[in-house]
Amino acid sequence: MAGVQTVANPAPQAQPEAPLLPSAVAPTSGAAPASYTAAADASSTPSATASPGSSPWLNLIPPALATVGPLALAIAQPEIGLPMWLASGALAAGGGGGGEAIREKLAGEEISPRNIAEQGAVSGLTDIAMGPVTKYVLGPAARVVSGKLGRVLTSAEELGPTLTAEGTSVAAPAASLPPPPLRVTGVHAIDLASQSPEALQTGIQALAKQATVEERPALAAAWVATMRQRAVNAGDPVTYMRAAYDALGEETQTALFGSQKGAYERMLQTAWSGAPGELRDLIEGATAGGGMSAGAHYGARYVGVPALGVPTATGIRTAADLSAPFAARSMLVSPGAARFGAGISRVGGIAGPAAADLAAQSVAERARQAGLPTF
Repeated sequence: MAGVQTVANPAPQAQPEAPLLPSAVAPTSGAAPASYTAAADASSTPSATASPGSSPWLNLIPPALATVGPLALAIAQPEIGLPMWLASGALAAGGGGGGEAIREKLAGEEISPRNIAEQGAVSGLTDIAMGPVTKYVLGPAARVVSGKLGRVLTSAEELGPTLTAEGTSVAAPAASLPPPPLRVTGVHAIDLASQSPEALQTGIQALAKQATVEERPALAAAWVATMRQRAVNAGDPVTYMRAAYDALGEETQTALFGSQKGAYERMLQTAWSGAPGELRDLIEGATAGGGMSAGAHYGARYVGVPALGVPTATGIRTAADLSAPFAARSMLVSPGAARFGAGISRVGGIAGPAAADLAAQSVAERARQAGLPTF
C-alpha cells in the first residue's frame, strides 16, 4: 500500500563453529558436550605420500634390470666358455639383485641384504626357467600365429647377403679357371650379368662345382642378383626366377646354395606370381581363417567359456598368411625389401623372448613382494 514502508528481513547470523575436542584429551567423567566434536583420527586419513615401495615404477626396476643382461647377451652372443643358459641366469641374478638395491634406495627403505639376495635368486631362476619355456612353448606358438609370413621373414634372415646383395660380379674360384664360355679377366672377376643366358646356364654349373664352401655364398648372391636384374624385363619376375632356378638342376642348386637351399625355395614357392591357383588359395585361406575366427568367438560366447584369445590369434594367422605371398615377392625383386624383412625377423627373434622374460620377471618380483612362493 502507498505510504507503507517494508523492512527487509535481517540476514541470519552465522553460527559459531563448534570447537574441536582434542583427540589427546578424553573427558574424565560424564558425556562430552553436544557442541563438541572429536578430531579426526590421523591414522584414518589417507596420506598424500605413498608408502615405501608402493610405486609401480619403482617395483619395475628389479625385473627390468634382470632382463637387460640376458638381452645384451642374446644380441652379442660372445664366446665366453660357459653355457648360454648359465651365463644368462647369472646376469639376470646380478641385475635383479642390483635393481632391488636401487628400488629400496629410491623408495626410502632400509637397504636389506636379505631382500637383495632373494631378489637376485628369484631373477636368476626365473630367467633359467624361461629358457625352455620360450624355446618349447612360446617360440612354437609364435611360429604358429605368424604363419607363412613368419616363415618367409625367417628365410630372408637365413639367406642374408645371398638375397640382399646387388652386385653381379664375383671372384673366380681360386681352385681353377672356369671353362668357356665364361672367361676370367684382369683380377679374376666374373660379371655374370654380362653373359648370355645360355652361356651363364652352362658356366654357372661348372663354377658351382669348382667353388669351395667359402666361395659359394658369394657366387650364389651374384647369381641371384643377376636373375633379379633380368627378371625386371620379364612379364612376371617371379615366374622368370622360378624357371631359372629349376634350370640349374638339383646338383647345381645344392652346390650353389648349400644349407640355404630350403630357404630360397620357400621364398620362390611363396612369392606371388598372379597365377589362377594362387588367387584361389588366397580366397580359400581368407574364407577359412575368417570362419574359424568367427566360429571361435561366437562358439565360446554360446558355450559360456572364455575364448582365451583364440579368435584374435586366428585372425592374426589369417592376415599373416594372406600377406606372405606379396612380402616374398617384394623381397625377391628388391634387395631393400629383403634387408627390411631380414631385419624384422632378427629384431623379433630377440625382442619376443625379451618381452616374455620381462613379463615373467615382473610376475616373480610381485610374488616375492607379496610373500608368495616363487622357487
